[in-house]
Amino acid sequence: MTLVYIGENSGFCFGVKRAIDKTLELAEKGKVKTLGYVIHNEQAVRRLKEKGVEIIENPEELDNNGAFTVIRTHGVKKDLLEKLKSSNINFFDATCPFVIRSQRIVEKFSDQGYGIIIFGDPKHPEVVGVVSYAKTENVFVVQKPEDVSNIPPIKKFLVVSQTTQKLDEFIEIVKKVIERGFEVRVFNTVCEVTVDAQKEAYEIAKLSDVVIVVGGKMSSNTDKLYKVCKGITESHKVETAEELESEWITNRNKIGVVAGTSTPDWIIKDVINKIKSIKSDKVEIVRVGQKNRYSAESILEEFGS
Repeated sequence: MTLVYIGENSGFCFGVKRAIDKTLELAEKGKVKTLGYVIHNEQAVRRLKEKGVEIIENPEELDNNGAFTVIRTHGVKKDLLEKLKSSNINFFDATCPFVIRSQRIVEKFSDQGYGIIIFGDPKHPEVVGVVSYAKTENVFVVQKPEDVSNIPPIKKFLVVSQTTQKLDEFIEIVKKVIERGFEVRVFNTVCEVTVDAQKEAYEIAKLSDVVIVVGGKMSSNTDKLYKVCKGITESHKVETAEELESEWITNRNKIGVVAGTSTPDWIIKDVINKIKSIKSDKVEIVRVGQKNRYSAESILEEFGS
């Protein structure tokens, strides 16, 4: 018998599902444009395009001629959001509630004189958007603990993280800031769904002979899951079932399947079905972990509106 381990938090998180469902709902009613990829998954975006959804990168292409605009889950710069609010353009803000929380924290504490340190990718649209909420020029994006030493001394700092980063790496960043002797306020803004998925990936990797990590090439959280798994056992990252190589699993009886929060359910099912077609023995699916307790509404209620 072959055991296939899969996490309870694999696949669409509530924020991604909310964004996709709303975009499809609006597409049934009329023309829809999204500012950039609403989520970082090529296959999901392709399905949206098939429904008539147009993806644009330049905000100047937005119009108020009946089209509905959807703001991607990663959020946008504050000035663009304010511009949309004051315009006649119909829009739906699909920004992930965890990202909105980060934006509000940065805005609040920068207004109180705190310098801002953000752990993340400076080019990622989420980080670009969060930076725009700072009411200070003292904003520093760091990608590794060593980067902290390049930050000039400032009396007090707020430290937050891009929502899809690894929690243990964020903790290392915080340690380095504290070692500098600053007055430090820290908010753990790593998405709890992401944290749960990373914990599940760790447990699955320990149980498995090989792990198949499923997700889009652009997906930051999928990259982090792959990093977790490959540090423990043989791991392979695929975007679709077609990329799964039979030699990876032919002689393995304990196979992990881990998927990013922007990976559609149908792609996960395709991967599992391909595993079943390759294996000649019986395949049993074993669920690992517990589904995250949060919903989009509960986050904003719990952390303030």
